[in-house]
Amino acid sequence: MTETTTTAERQELARLRQLITTLFENFGNGDIDAMETLLADDCTLWDLFVPDLVVGRQQRLDFHETDRAQSKARGEFAWNITFVREEMWGDVALLCYYFDFTYGEPNAMSASVRITDLLRRRDGEWKIVHHHEGRTPEPPSFPH
Repeated sequence: MTETTTTAERQELARLRQLITTLFENFGNGDIDAMETLLADDCTLWDLFVPDLVVGRQQRLDFHETDRAQSKARGEFAWNITFVREEMWGDVALLCYYFDFTYGEPNAMSASVRITDLLRRRDGEWKIVHHHEGRTPEPPSFPH
């Protein structure tokens, strides 16, 4: 947030942080329909585990099914979000955050992901129009 952010904008950004949190709660519960209510029909996705851009509702539904299957093949899902940038420009908003997650056994794994979500407000309702994930790089190690 910038120093010139108004009280109304801070409240709106708090609602957007909650929208993002709800998205991952729905993911953890395997509730694709609830996830989709937070995404614009024309939402695009760059997912951590998929090489191609996911475009449009049908590709997203196919992606969600595959993603839910991989999630079910793993153990318990735990996660944490740390927001690092939040900006609003009228009916457009940008949220950048770290998403740290762990899957338990079987097929345990954990990672830290950098995510950027672009949101648009239409008719008073915010929807994600682009979701971009990328693995947080490890700091370089230099010889001493």
